[in-house]
Amino acid sequence: MRMRLPDVRGPAPDPATRHDRDAVARLPVANAVAAVVITIAALAASITVLLVMPGQLEALGTVVALAGSGFTLAAKIAVPRSG
Repeated sequence: MRMRLPDVRGPAPDPATRHDRDAVARLPVANAVAAVVITIAALAASITVLLVMPGQLEALGTVVALAGSGFTLAAKIAVPRSG
């Protein structure tokens, strides 16, 4: 039985700069916790606006704005920048 040699071209990769394709990027725990807190606060503010505001259309517009900005801020905090 013959063993096949791997097809290697060029120098071996440096183990310190090795990037695994299957590796999962780990989020910092503080960023993840802050994102969850911001999301919960945005949902709580949205529910409060729905209960307190008298106009239905104005309340829905405010809820969409609050929830959208809260989720956007949470996503910016939770997802680390590359580069």
